[in-house]
Amino acid sequence: MKTIQLAPTLLIAIATCAYSQMPPGPPPDVVAMTLDKDHDHKLTAREIRNSSRSLLKLDEDDDGALSKEELRPEPRGGRRRKKDAQNHPPPPPPSILMETIDTDGDGTFSKDEIDAAPDTLLKLDKDDDRKIDNTEAPSLGDPPGGGGGGGRPPHPPGPPRGR
Repeated sequence: MKTIQLAPTLLIAIATCAYSQMPPGPPPDVVAMTLDKDHDHKLTAREIRNSSRSLLKLDEDDDGALSKEELRPEPRGGRRRKKDAQNHPPPPPPSILMETIDTDGDGTFSKDEIDAAPDTLLKLDKDDDRKIDNTEAPSLGDPPGGGGGGGRPPHPPGPPRGR
């Protein structure tokens, strides 16, 4: 009887150890996460239209522009602190979204670049549907249920289970 109760505990312990040994994935693209409000891995016409307003939510010092520090992903523990800024690893390479909005290539978003973001982002819209998906901007990630690795593989075809 004790071995039956011990088995789930051992499985949980092994899974926890295995998970803690996995290397962390690449840091999230802050720009993609900020613009993709519904997290469907696409930018809709509305999300593109509201991109300037969305980006300004990252503006911690309310100067109307985004510095390199404000565009850096938050640490896993939560909000970044100014005194910890020197302990942060270098920012990830710029994503296609970031490169498109950052027209002068200085790694920051000026007020003018933020204001122009809706029009600038539409340059990525290769199929002219006024939307941007992960084929046009890979940093948006894989769509839900898509095959981008990680997670559980899709259920193989066959008869329904449980019948």
